[in-house]
Amino acid sequence: MYVSDLIIYPLKSSKPISVDQSTLTDLGLEFDRIFGLFDQDLKILTAREYPQILDISCDINASGVTFKLKDEVIGQCSLQSSSASTAVHIHSYSGYAQRVSAQLDIWFSNYLDTLCQLMIFDATKKRPVLAKHGGQENDVVSFSDQSPLLLISNPSVADLNTRLNEKIKVDRFRANIVIDDCAPFEEDSWEIIKIGSVKLRVIHQCERCVLTTIDPITKLKHHMMEPLRTLAKYRKGPNGGVVLGVRAVPIENGQIRKGDKLEVIKSVERPVGS
Repeated sequence: MYVSDLIIYPLKSSKPISVDQSTLTDLGLEFDRIFGLFDQDLKILTAREYPQILDISCDINASGVTFKLKDEVIGQCSLQSSSASTAVHIHSYSGYAQRVSAQLDIWFSNYLDTLCQLMIFDATKKRPVLAKHGGQENDVVSFSDQSPLLLISNPSVADLNTRLNEKIKVDRFRANIVIDDCAPFEEDSWEIIKIGSVKLRVIHQCERCVLTTIDPITKLKHHMMEPLRTLAKYRKGPNGGVVLGVRAVPIENGQIRKGDKLEVIKSVERPVGS
């Protein structure tokens, strides 16, 4: 088993960026989901409600980020902000963020046709992975949902595609780490794994949301709610939602690369059924 792809999304819900290697930190892959768009009530805006965010791409490095729409530059900002830290809402629980650019706030408000502001995650204030999601005392997350890392395997998506009339790509599932050369759904059984020189703890299966039904090219929601409809026939999790892929937290930090071998150190039984 090995890593076939590493993916980051600097702006939550933006286009994926495939990288050859990344630094794994407590918050996941470096630069992943450190920016977010928030409405006037400081609630996160995502492609579930605003699928046009899927067309936004980011060029990012240690000095800053450039936002683009279909290769046209929207604007730039630093990875540092002098703005006051503000409590924000990322779905069911909170975190802290800072505003970064009034100019970009205006552009995104016009683009989404709703007042919003671009904000960067305030890493000086910890946002914990909740215990109900498998988090332990020192587990933290930025603007990602529930955990800093999401893993999925190509064989799992290939199995799903044998059941769909219209095949979909693995990028529909917004994973950070894509694994190959394993059995379909083998990731369900992982608890402690080692990728290259770093170890991860798998905390739970990922319940899939309506975003998986939105075609990232056309931005249209599938009329039959696929792939959720098909997944519901054979991939129901313990809480009733459909599951595909697993969420994880780093046990230790370090470099992770495409091609790194994956070793299962400890397994666990996580039953899935219809």
